[in-house]
Amino acid sequence: MESYKTIKITANIIYAVGAIIALVLVCVFLFGSSEPLNPEAMIAFSWKEQAFIGLAIGSIPMFLACMAVYRFNNVKESPNKKRTFCLVFLPGFVCGACALFIVGILATGYVNMFANWGS
Repeated sequence: MESYKTIKITANIIYAVGAIIALVLVCVFLFGSSEPLNPEAMIAFSWKEQAFIGLAIGSIPMFLACMAVYRFNNVKESPNKKRTFCLVFLPGFVCGACALFIVGILATGYVNMFANWGS
């Protein structure tokens, strides 16, 4: 039983750190500067674009942390299951939306590339 408690505390700490990082990145994306982070780079991303990419990269670890918190904190047996589920998975949904947007942009680019191959 002691090991279950340790795993639960560890999962909660990892989730809290990930949620704080996601919150900071969302704030940078919404209110950050549009100035390039490194103007001499080949692709000069702004602070906002870097934050968006960071959210997309963190989507899989954030979803794993959300699932661990959901499992170890017995959210299924809470009185407000749906509300608690949405609140626990909110950072994962935000990160996942960023990742899906980037995948969609890449897929659209590849479709356009192959559609215009012979033109």
